[in-house]
Amino acid sequence: MVGVHDIGGLPAGPMIIEDHEMEPWFKLLNAIAGAMRSRGHTTIHEMRRCLESLPQGVYDRGYAERWSEAVCDLLEEKGLLTKAEVLERIAEMRAAGGGGAS
Repeated sequence: MVGVHDIGGLPAGPMIIEDHEMEPWFKLLNAIAGAMRSRGHTTIHEMRRCLESLPQGVYDRGYAERWSEAVCDLLEEKGLLTKAEVLERIAEMRAAGGGGAS
């Protein structure tokens, strides 16, 4: 079975490699993913499974967006937080001027 991530051999344009500062919300997401792994809630293999099972439209949004969806899915799968709770917290952070994922 071929997944959305399996693009080997398909035509593609040049790779755009840019060095840029991570957005604050993505730093937080990285910290959450790391905390989940360090506390035994997930493994890198589970994260990969979640990333590779994302629907095409989500997977194609971009690296950070793909990871945010996968982490959210894992939080819910592990019974740590629901997607609704995550979205509620993002809305609170935005209202407080703290940004959050767009």
